[in-house]
Amino acid sequence: MLKNTLQSKKNTFKFFLLGSNGLLGSKLKEILPKNQTLTFAKKNADLQFNLSKMKKLEKVFSIYKFDYVINCIGFTDVNKCEKNSHECFKINSQLVNLLSRLSLSHKFKLVHISTDHLYKGRPDKLNREVDNVLGINKYAKSKLLAEAYASKNKNNLIIRTNFTGFRKKIERTFVGQLYLSALKQKKIRLYTNIFTSTLDVVTCAGLIKKLIMKNAKGIYNCGTSFSISKSDFALFFAKSIGKELIYDLCLADTKSTNRPKFLGLDVSKIEKKLKIKMISPYKAIKNLTKNLPKIK
Repeated sequence: MLKNTLQSKKNTFKFFLLGSNGLLGSKLKEILPKNQTLTFAKKNADLQFNLSKMKKLEKVFSIYKFDYVINCIGFTDVNKCEKNSHECFKINSQLVNLLSRLSLSHKFKLVHISTDHLYKGRPDKLNREVDNVLGINKYAKSKLLAEAYASKNKNNLIIRTNFTGFRKKIERTFVGQLYLSALKQKKIRLYTNIFTSTLDVVTCAGLIKKLIMKNAKGIYNCGTSFSISKSDFALFFAKSIGKELIYDLCLADTKSTNRPKFLGLDVSKIEKKLKIKMISPYKAIKNLTKNLPKIK
């Protein structure tokens, strides 16, 4: 519900953070100024209600004024998107359509978190923001449509990224699955033919904040300085935590749900904007090992 206590104290916030309990949203919540940030989620947030009530969300913008609206809400399970396309497009596309329209009428910058899943890619080349994108499955189609909506306001910021970290339900992220497999010595399949520029979520959140403060707009890739295979990522992670993995090396089966394979991101644009050098995938993995969750 909309909190009356908040309404009575303040109606203007610098940031409105949607999806503040998610993997990325929770890290952004930690680094954004608390007295300047209003959070939204199903629970444990300043504003709490289900996204089935889009009209209620729209009403928020008639009560509060924001400079930046950061959308970290997403339906990201590729297989579930194939089975539940209605929910997939509602969350990934229709929500962004609403936010983008509101960004024009209420004069705020929408910061939309997109995905590297849009790139077709090839093994000898990192993907640039200007390269062709495509909807290879329903998840990608929904995110591609979302970008089209977000782009209707040229001041908006779209971030194509790939990140990982640890959630309360450990098995819900790639690195969490690796960690559980290493601890419990359960065999895992490691894909040698999928390449990504995966960042640790803490670094990703920090870079997003920097882009916002630099008033970046348009599309930016946000990833590591080069890409590595899922299998190399897994083996280096295991080595970094001093554990052995029991695994089979294999090729990813894309027959059930079509997936892109070469998702490496060219990060020269963000490096130029922020005047920095992006970290390597091995540094991102090292960052992930600094705060390993305790497993009972």
